[in-house]
Amino acid sequence: MVTHDPVAASYADRVLYLADGRIVDEMHKPTAEAVLDRMKDFDARGRTS
Repeated sequence: MVTHDPVAASYADRVLYLADGRIVDEMHKPTAEAVLDRMKDFDARGRTS
């Protein structure tokens, strides 16, 4: 599944973060809050701030 919705992503066992078609991060056992926090850390190019 591909989504920008942290609640939907929290149902997965693992979340992969992509930027320009590349995996830039991953999270195991995600929660909606943790997914959203990690998403906020990325800029438009997929780099952490």
